[in-house]
Amino acid sequence: MSGGAEPLVAVVTTDLAAVTRGRLVTASRFERIAQAGVGWLQANIALTPFNGIANPNPWGSRGDLRLVPDLAARFRATGLSEASAFDMVMGDIVELGGTPWSACPRNLLRTAMDELKSGFGLDLAAAFEQEFTLQGLAQPAPHSLSLAAVRRVDPFGPMLMAALGEAGVDPEVFIAEFGADQFEITYGPAPGLAAADRAIAVRELTREVARVCGARASFNPKPAPDAVGSGVHVHFSLQDADGRPAGFDPAG
Repeated sequence: MSGGAEPLVAVVTTDLAAVTRGRLVTASRFERIAQAGVGWLQANIALTPFNGIANPNPWGSRGDLRLVPDLAARFRATGLSEASAFDMVMGDIVELGGTPWSACPRNLLRTAMDELKSGFGLDLAAAFEQEFTLQGLAQPAPHSLSLAAVRRVDPFGPMLMAALGEAGVDPEVFIAEFGADQFEITYGPAPGLAAADRAIAVRELTREVARVCGARASFNPKPAPDAVGSGVHVHFSLQDADGRPAGFDPAG
């Protein structure tokens, strides 16, 4: 890290527009705010992908909330940049008294997982395959799915896999996909909430590694009218109390 700078920790939430937003605090202050979190606003979740506030905004402009970090959902990767480490912690949005806010995305998922467990005795494990394109590369794109396509963007692939491994995401395969400068990253399964957190961490770390490499990673499903689209495959398994797949039929 460059002299005179102090590392920052990002406490974040991913909103209904699939944009990860948050507050950053110095690493030395993070322990002090870990219990109470940082200030947040109801109107923040009314922001659209076009950087305006939805109209009507159902929450109005008044009131305060807290964004409280979940210490079990911290994703950190060092060595990507000489300036500072990548350090991101998923947060839960709560009322000032500490009760979950009704529109907190992580709490909505947590509630759904609890209902699945209480109503059917099932847990959910999931993994995502996320496709993206690298933009800002000068050379012509090689053949689809080729080794040359991966080597052309080196050291992006090794840096991304190392960063994801350090952050605890359990990366599996880095793939050159069908589209020009399109790639895919796969990673191991995790319980429902952790799987969703991993999906967010993969997106943000991919963007960070691309930035350090002088490119831009886009998860846009259709980056250009004539371009191959990028998608997300979701693999999931419903499991019983003993961790066995509930949908498996040995005679099926």
